[in-house]
This record gives sequence, structure tokens and C-alpha cells, in this order.
Amino acid sequence: MIALKSFIKIKEAVKLYGIGKDVFYRAIHSGELKAYKPNGRDFLLKVIEIEQWIESKPA
Repeated sequence: MIALKSFIKIKEAVKLYGIGKDVFYRAIHSGELKAYKPNGRDFLLKVIEIEQWIESKPA
């Protein structure tokens, strides 16, 4: 997938990838995904890291 943005909010990731937000939060809290909080408020995820995480999951 070609990403237009490097970082996206969890809300955008849910829509883009069709994965529940609870799954993203669980992956963040378990250390599977790294979340960034540049404004100290919203979690941002790197698109490339999301795609690598998805590809690493068994089908």
C-alpha cells in the first residue's frame, strides 16, 4: 500500500485497515506497535510500522 501520510491517528487506522481500535490499543500496550504522542494527547502510528505489524500476523 502506498501511504500519503507517514503518521495516522488510530481512528484513521481503524477505517483504513478495518481493524478494531481495541486491537490497536492492545498492540500498543503489549509493545507490538509503537505509538507516538507528539502533542501529548493523540496517539499517532507510523503507517509503515502498521503495515509491517499486519504482515507479521498469521493469516
